[in-house]
Amino acid sequence: MGATGRFAEALAAALSLNPDRWGEIRLLNHRLTTRTLSIRGREQTIDLLDDDAFNDVDIALFNLPDELTPRWAERAVAAGAVVVDVGPTYRLENDVPLVAPGINDERIAARPRGIVSLPGDVTWSLVDAAHVLHRGWELQLLTVTGLVAADSQAEEGVQRLEDELAAVSRRPGAGLVPGGVRAATSDLGPDSPFPAPLAMNVVPWVGDAADRGWTTAERRLEAEIQKILEIPHVPVIATLVQVPVVSAHSMSIHARCARSVQPEKVARAFVEAPTLVVVDDAEHGEVPTPVDVVGIDPRFVGRIRQPAGLGHNVELFLSSDAVRRGATAMLAVAARI
Repeated sequence: MGATGRFAEALAAALSLNPDRWGEIRLLNHRLTTRTLSIRGREQTIDLLDDDAFNDVDIALFNLPDELTPRWAERAVAAGAVVVDVGPTYRLENDVPLVAPGINDERIAARPRGIVSLPGDVTWSLVDAAHVLHRGWELQLLTVTGLVAADSQAEEGVQRLEDELAAVSRRPGAGLVPGGVRAATSDLGPDSPFPAPLAMNVVPWVGDAADRGWTTAERRLEAEIQKILEIPHVPVIATLVQVPVVSAHSMSIHARCARSVQPEKVARAFVEAPTLVVVDDAEHGEVPTPVDVVGIDPRFVGRIRQPAGLGHNVELFLSSDAVRRGATAMLAVAARI
């Protein structure tokens, strides 16, 4: 459900990797569209979501706008389908499991409402590394600066960034004078998903206003990590910054642990994790960057180091294509069901 956009394309690509695993695949959207998606080597039309959409459906994969999800999810469950939802509607509900495959798969079976929820895109960028750290050294504090790509605002965000980059490229020196970038992008109009120009800029605000100066996206990241790892007592302190990157998020992470930490052992644990690749040779230019992870499954992690005199702390940096991670995770949950 919601078979348009980059997430749907990533999901279609993942479905095609195992063409014999799945039976009939239906593509549905809440709006009429002339788009098609390539499924198992064949272009498939996207039908309009209606009351009969869930007849004989075993698993319904949801990527609908938040305001539509409850209505259609309840209809899917009533028709006998299990719903796997990538949106935020059910993530923090006590009677809906929030699942990150490879971390808490056992939660899939405990779905009293017939719904399994998946974490948000920024959480995907963090949860695998956080899981390794908690399993090995017992997290006591997680402080994160998330560098969030434009596609966190879907196609609208990507298009706005590309339009702004084109506009400032026509104004040489726009980034060198006060108000230059704002003037260069003013002709694009105020209808932007970002609160300030993103081209040649960073914007330390992702989401809507929450309590005490935090944003909703920062609060969601905290709550989702705590729920998945079952660490409600561990503070997760996040600052999310929108950056002029089309796709793939990055994170600077500071962790404090209950047990003594050796960076080389942390690196070894990351190497052994199936979803992480250590890229940590800065002297030869090998560091995690978003352009190197777009379109691939593993998260790149590097800059693994320890502050002097703080033997229970570790610092690291990672980059991740969270859209692809979410798509492959959705199918992993469906396969387990």
